[in-house]
Amino acid sequence: MTIVAIALAVLAAVALAYGALFQHEAVAGQDDSHDGLSWAHFTELLRNRRWLLGLSILGVGTAGNFVALALAPVMVVQPIGAFSLIVSVLLGVRHRGLKVNRRLVQSVVWCTAGVTLFVGLSATTAQSEVHLGSDALPLFWITAVAVAIGLVIMLAFRHAPQLVLIISAGLLFACVATNAHLVSVQFLQAGLDQVTWINAAALLAAVALGSWFVQNAYAAGPPEMVIAGLTVIDPIGAVILGTIVLGEAAHSPIWLIILITLTGLVACAAVVVLSRYHPDVRDREAQRRNARRSDTMTDTEES
Repeated sequence: MTIVAIALAVLAAVALAYGALFQHEAVAGQDDSHDGLSWAHFTELLRNRRWLLGLSILGVGTAGNFVALALAPVMVVQPIGAFSLIVSVLLGVRHRGLKVNRRLVQSVVWCTAGVTLFVGLSATTAQSEVHLGSDALPLFWITAVAVAIGLVIMLAFRHAPQLVLIISAGLLFACVATNAHLVSVQFLQAGLDQVTWINAAALLAAVALGSWFVQNAYAAGPPEMVIAGLTVIDPIGAVILGTIVLGEAAHSPIWLIILITLTGLVACAAVVVLSRYHPDVRDREAQRRNARRSDTMTDTEES
């Protein structure tokens, strides 16, 4: 079953890369989308065929990932999404004319290597357990807090930096993956009457808010950054929840947990490097600096 779950997760990762490409093109093509997405923007996107195509592809990938989460522990399935970063960069080179520089290659390699080791080590120790009734409530409350913080960020920061949007989305989707695993295992091993529907409701709330952050992140910067953030922050958050809340690594030796943590930190550091040295990000920074310089020169001439 674990092999099947890994294969489904790989297919889901490819779907994530293609879906991100189509949705980013649709969002970035809107007027004033860089100032943040409004409900009017979303209404327009619902009529955009390219955005809907991306949504359909993401839907197929999400379904595959959900089945994978039902067949294997969160610690094994969720980190595999990092494979989509490689696919996303290749698609960016082919379809968007993405310029590949040394820092971009290094960050992708380190991110992929870190997450690959993360998956390999996790697969040797992770075990799924059924959590019923009150045992499922801690995950619900953690998800509720994440959703509440996300709502505060959404309402307080209309022009949040892309990295903030990505981190918020990644943490929310980590809660989604963990709740999806919990609910699906309840259903498969204990029956429909044992499913904690409050966790399912929290899952849906996190999906809705996380999707809002993702769409705004597409408007705020390159899709490779969104993919990198989601495929690192999401799985690492999910593994932390799986380890602490669901007890998937309860029988693991301390040295193995430390090693898994270090590989996760390597992947996170690679995302930070990517957020600073991605060619699209640097081009936007140069444009902002030139705009500020032009405004300063205009003010000086007027005075």
